[in-house]
Amino acid sequence: MDAVNSIIEIAGPLMLGLACGALFRKFVYPRVLAQLGSLARPVTSAANTWMLVVQICATLGLAVACHASNAMATLMWAHEHLPPMPFPLTLGLIHWVFLGATFFSGYFLALIPSSEAEEEQASRTV
Repeated sequence: MDAVNSIIEIAGPLMLGLACGALFRKFVYPRVLAQLGSLARPVTSAANTWMLVVQICATLGLAVACHASNAMATLMWAHEHLPPMPFPLTLGLIHWVFLGATFFSGYFLALIPSSEAEEEQASRTV
C-alpha cells in the first residue's frame, strides 16, 4: 500500500500540472500572443522551447532532491550551506517544495510545442 501512495504522491501533482499547462496552452496562450502583436515571434522561437527544457530539468532536479527518500539529506545540506532563513526549514516544507516542483514539471512539460507547425500557426494567428 505504501508503494501505491508513493506513486499517487508523484503522479497527482504531475498530472494536475499537465492538465493546467494544457488548458493554459489551449485557452490563454493564444490570447497572450494576440496581445503581444509583433512581439509574439520571440515568444514562439526555438530558444523559448529550450528554456522550457531547462526549466523542466531544474524542477525535476528540485523534485528529486526534495522527495521523501532524499528529504533528510536535502534538509541537512540546506542547514549547512544556506544562510539562516527567516522561517524554519522543516521536513514538511521540503515536502511542499517537492509537490510544487512536481506540479511545475508537468506544467512546463505541457507547454512544450508538439511541432514546428503548431508554433508557426500560433504566431500567424496574431
